[in-house]
Parts: sequence; C-alpha cells; structure tokens
Amino acid sequence: MTRAATTRSERLQQLRDILIDVLEIEPEELTDTSHFVNDHGADSLMAIDIISSIDRNMGVHLPNEVLPELLTLTAVMDCVERYGGPSDE
Repeated sequence: MTRAATTRSERLQQLRDILIDVLEIEPEELTDTSHFVNDHGADSLMAIDIISSIDRNMGVHLPNEVLPELLTLTAVMDCVERYGGPSDE
C-alpha cells in the first residue's frame, strides 16, 4: 500500500497519477477542469475504478453516491478532501 499523502500537493499528485492510469491518457492531457467523459471518454466502470484506486492507494473511502460528482480532477480532489480529512498543508 502506498503511504498516505499528507499535503494537498502530494494528494493532488497522487490523484493525477491515479487518474492518468485509469483514464489511460498522457499526463499533459489531464487538466484540473478537463471533463473525464467528454474529454477523455471515461465510462461508469472507470469511475468505479477511480474510487477503488483512491481507496487502495490513498486510504480514502469515497461512497458510491459521489460517483456522479467525479467528472474533473478538481471535483475528485474536493471529494477526497471531504471524505479523507484535511491535508497537513
């Protein structure tokens, strides 16, 4: 298991790495506001994989109810902060 990130910037980088992997895109394609479905062709299975990867790699459990919110990096970060507690930064 990966060490839990303690600062906002570490969390953000972990999320970027997870999203790039799940969405199978190049790092430069992912922006804070790029839309996972419209810009990257994500589907519902990828959203579930995102939640699972966040739980496994970051130790943050996101409930399935947040699935509709997970449309951008910014939105995912907001959910991680909401359910994972504040970062040390």
